[in-house]
Amino acid sequence: MNARAIPIVLVASGTATAASETYRKMDTVFRRHFPAHEICWAYSSRAIRSRVRAQGGGELKTPAAVLDDLAARGYRQAVVQSLHLICGTEFHHMVWAAAKSPLAVNLGLPLLSHPEDFSDVMDWMATLIPQDAREALVWVGHGTAHPSWMTYDLLIRRMRDCLQERVLLGLIKEGPGPGQVVQILKKADVRRVTLRPFMLVAGAHFGQDIARERSGSWKTELETAGLVVAPRAEGVGLEPAIQAIFVRHIQAALTARPLDLT
Repeated sequence: MNARAIPIVLVASGTATAASETYRKMDTVFRRHFPAHEICWAYSSRAIRSRVRAQGGGELKTPAAVLDDLAARGYRQAVVQSLHLICGTEFHHMVWAAAKSPLAVNLGLPLLSHPEDFSDVMDWMATLIPQDAREALVWVGHGTAHPSWMTYDLLIRRMRDCLQERVLLGLIKEGPGPGQVVQILKKADVRRVTLRPFMLVAGAHFGQDIARERSGSWKTELETAGLVVAPRAEGVGLEPAIQAIFVRHIQAALTARPLDLT
């Protein structure tokens, strides 16, 4: 098979919510950019695969299952493109699954993997700075205890330097929480906040931890501090600037050397 026939396996965490529509929109973008390649989807979160199964939504395939299927169909090589935001736990599980595959696997890295990725994200976020000085955009990411937490730390530092602290990032786990973000907003005399998930999709974490009307959610904590809060259920996977970074990573993977952990 020539290089143009290499299949592309897109690996996302997955979601058991209607936010899966984001994946369908991203799929359209990737098929437009890589029309000669078969596009396959796989899902790396065991918890989400179990939840979808329990809800009667069928069986979401693992990266290993998709690669085995491609091998059974006669392919010898595949691109496995991570749709994770950082090189965290699920990404590393994906790498081991790819290493065990009978295929030669070219690996596509997560969103924030190169200096160029951070620069592109900063350029995009700069276009989102609210015009009103009393308004701010607060992104809320998942966070991680994995050593890749430092990716979030670097992103927060870059945002602080580039975005006038009017576009901020908080984390559900292992990072700046609502209280720390409120201190920054109050110091800047911000009165109104838009909350968005810094996640590929606005799934369960958005509904439960960010936007839900309950004690401890980001929305409630910011409102308790006197801010007017407007949640927006739009994951970053809907953003053309983010899609473009993943397209660049796929293009790089198509010409990269196959993964070798021996």
